[in-house]
Amino acid sequence: MSVAAHEEPKKKKSKKALWITLLILLLIPVIAVGGYLFMINKAWNKSETFDSAMPNEDGSVTTPHNDELQKIVDEAANADTQIVNEESGATLESNVTEGDANGNGILDIYEGGAVTDRPVNAASTDILLLGSDQRSGAEAQVVTGARADTIMVLHIPEDGSAAYLISVMRDTWVNIPGYGSHKVNAALNYGGVDLQVATIEQLLGIQMDHVAEIDFQGFKALVDTLGGVTVDVPFAFNATPAGYSFAAGPQTMTGGEALVFVRERYVFSDGDYQRVRNQRAFLRGVYNELKADGALSSASKLLQVIESVSPYMSVDSGLSPSSIVGIAQPVLSNGNTQLVSMTLPNAGTGWSWDGQSIVVLDAAATSALSNALKTDTMPSYIATYGSD
Repeated sequence: MSVAAHEEPKKKKSKKALWITLLILLLIPVIAVGGYLFMINKAWNKSETFDSAMPNEDGSVTTPHNDELQKIVDEAANADTQIVNEESGATLESNVTEGDANGNGILDIYEGGAVTDRPVNAASTDILLLGSDQRSGAEAQVVTGARADTIMVLHIPEDGSAAYLISVMRDTWVNIPGYGSHKVNAALNYGGVDLQVATIEQLLGIQMDHVAEIDFQGFKALVDTLGGVTVDVPFAFNATPAGYSFAAGPQTMTGGEALVFVRERYVFSDGDYQRVRNQRAFLRGVYNELKADGALSSASKLLQVIESVSPYMSVDSGLSPSSIVGIAQPVLSNGNTQLVSMTLPNAGTGWSWDGQSIVVLDAAATSALSNALKTDTMPSYIATYGSD
């Protein structure tokens, strides 16, 4: 009996040791994941956060109204000249549609600086992407708090079956809520990021879930981190900086080459139009590289990507690494998903009443796009209006 009495505690001790070992083994991956999440969030914290990124539900913004800018808009609107088509020199009577009586591409209900409630938040994910190109020397541009160099909307349907990238030409003539008719990128100057969001929301009739701005230098850092990105160059051209030339077809670019590629516009006959097409081609290359590299399914690769771009980014407070993974995972996990890109439909370039070179919206086609975005019927829209 004395032997049995001594054996029982040994069994209990053995079982306890087994459970401790098992617990440690289970905790190892948890600790590892937690460590990665800590490092990822630490890297993401290098990005800036907008003080006020989204408009209020009634469409108003927190930035005080700028009376001096309002005076400039009012003077332009009261001028005795008309918007004209740059190609024909004619006024835009041919662009008149139901709901757009003067043919300037702005729906009558929005004319004069109308402020409208934010659209209903749809099941899709919609992100406003702003690009800034802050260079030194003669081409220096101060963007944040002034004007966005590039404006795009990323639309992802609820099922993640596709990703749509829509470019809004920066000279597009729109209604800026609270001010009136002006170029779309002037909203950033008039009222900040939340007014830029309000302007795009009113234009497209969809609510933005997030907004992010990236300096073009971030593109260079991202490409270098990925070890190069293959871009399908639409046609051969020699870029303005000496020594840079691009052949037609797939071309693997370094970070420096990619930066030149997304910046160039002077050598193209249609200037900014081709530049935004090239920017979308570059983003398609990045998208394909991320899918092939598994950057959003691997914590270590995701950390490298975030560390490379976060110093060049400003985002809304709700755009975190975990939310990015949640948004991207349904798309990237579908091997057949394509990034489809297009330009907001327009009726061509022209001159505003105050002498600005502008891009005039095609109001009917823009309304069709708005409906497709709200109802997740983008394939039908593309079948009618096309894409890149």
